[in-house]
Amino acid sequence: MARPRVTGATSVGRAISALFSTEYEVFKETDPDHPIAHVSYLAKRDEVVIQQDDERWQTRSSAFGPMRITYNAIDYQIHEKITGRFAILHGEDVIAQGECRFRSVTLPEYPPEMEVFLGRLSLGLLIRTLFWELAF
Repeated sequence: MARPRVTGATSVGRAISALFSTEYEVFKETDPDHPIAHVSYLAKRDEVVIQQDDERWQTRSSAFGPMRITYNAIDYQIHEKITGRFAILHGEDVIAQGECRFRSVTLPEYPPEMEVFLGRLSLGLLIRTLFWELAF
């Protein structure tokens, strides 16, 4: 479960902040009061940042190439299409494929050992998509 990280004195202020938030907190459904991870999107650098406990992962963007991220000392590439579809590759091997829609992400097949990481990364890609949808 994830929700926007918002601040504000009034409920209207918090609602507006949530609409444009680029920072989300991830919670266990059994403990919705204590975040277990933070996922954010930094528009200036076009980077997704995932922070969980002492670990931090950050995408690296390039002007004309795919985004890259390192997880467990392995480099992955994130290839995206304008349709919202994306693929995560290690070298030439497709690790996972998914699709970002307006408020949801689908990731039907992935390695089970990467489920938590890919879930957080997918959330970051969704935040990124929402940011650019609302910006234009």
